[in-house]
Amino acid sequence: MTEFSRAVSVRAPAAEVVRLMQAVQSWPSWNAAVSRVDRGATGPLTVGEKVTVKQPRLPAATWTVTAVQPSGFSWTSTSLGVRSTGDHWAQDTGDGRTTATLTLTLTGPLAWPTGLLLARLIRRYLRLEAEGLRTAAQRSAG
Repeated sequence: MTEFSRAVSVRAPAAEVVRLMQAVQSWPSWNAAVSRVDRGATGPLTVGEKVTVKQPRLPAATWTVTAVQPSGFSWTSTSLGVRSTGDHWAQDTGDGRTTATLTLTLTGPLAWPTGLLLARLIRRYLRLEAEGLRTAAQRSAG
């Protein structure tokens, strides 16, 4: 197993942070690590739903939503020898701020070499997503 994680403090209510995280079809508007999201459904994310995400320098990946809660969501994607799990969670810190935690966990026989090969890109994309989320949430929260 190989895990990458990024936490960011956001001056916005947790509900707003979660709304932005779960509105995956809007990610390209604030997340520089995502160039396209194809989602067949409308409305709230649902467990079992499939979403295709295209990121620069990576092939498009189809993610299956595995958990949706008021505090965030998880999804998984499988490619040759690697199962990726993406977690997007927000926690109210009680002071008008929220901590958003983004985690990518790689498992499977090729998880370690894939993590090693893509570590720099994965860390960069987590940073871009976290910064974009913070900016978008603070802007929409006023």
